[in-house]
Amino acid sequence: MTRRFSPAELSFLRNQVPIGQVIETLLGPANPKSNGKMSFACPLCAGFNTAINAAHNLARCFACRQNFNPIELVMHQLKIDFVASVKWLKNRMQSAPAHQKTSSARGNNAQPTAIGDILSDLMPPLAESKNDVRSIESIVLRISRLEQHLSHLYRVVNKLQSSIDQ
Repeated sequence: MTRRFSPAELSFLRNQVPIGQVIETLLGPANPKSNGKMSFACPLCAGFNTAINAAHNLARCFACRQNFNPIELVMHQLKIDFVASVKWLKNRMQSAPAHQKTSSARGNNAQPTAIGDILSDLMPPLAESKNDVRSIESIVLRISRLEQHLSHLYRVVNKLQSSIDQ
């Protein structure tokens, strides 16, 4: 019996597809808590005692004590099996903008992309007024998303560095 998905594909989907991005795709924008951390509705218990650990690319529900990687989150939220969940994530990755795909897909002669070009597509617009609550919330949301994306970039750079060192 042959495998449907390679270990590298599954590892990429579990570890390199940002969990925050999966949550936003499935559930809409995550809600910032008063401590600056992001919260979302748990797909199992619907509670909001949740958090995202970008360093480990996991989402956690503290009420039902469940961790979710991107594949598991899709499985539970969409109520589909593992194979359908992997296919759903792969389809989302294929339809993602070019800067969100793996750098190996761009080829060896591709020029680097300016960080400003990447971030402008990822960030929500900044509110107009500097003094209203929505403006402060949008700044907190922007900072939180930047932190998530930097954490993801850090993991990718470390992975590339370790493969170069070998």
